[in-house]
Amino acid sequence: MGTGEFELKRGVVTLCRLQEYKGKFKMLVTKGTIIESNQLNRGSWSWVKVPDLDNSTARWLSTALVHHASLMHGDYAQPILLACKVMGIETVVV
Repeated sequence: MGTGEFELKRGVVTLCRLQEYKGKFKMLVTKGTIIESNQLNRGSWSWVKVPDLDNSTARWLSTALVHHASLMHGDYAQPILLACKVMGIETVVV
């Protein structure tokens, strides 16, 4: 057993979080960019720069979405939003 210890690849990423509360689903979707860092951290990690961090954080918190999210390399916001529309899932775009 062990942990991979490395910095994630730099570039455009999509972050999303699907959450259920009282039978209703909500999906947070945002894009960002993994940026270079000179830090040495444990585990697999990265620093993600998102547009307008203060407003993004406020919106995230005001919608009662938790702080853990999935990260994928590339811009997948539109396909995720389309899938949510088809499935009737409320979206929160940050």
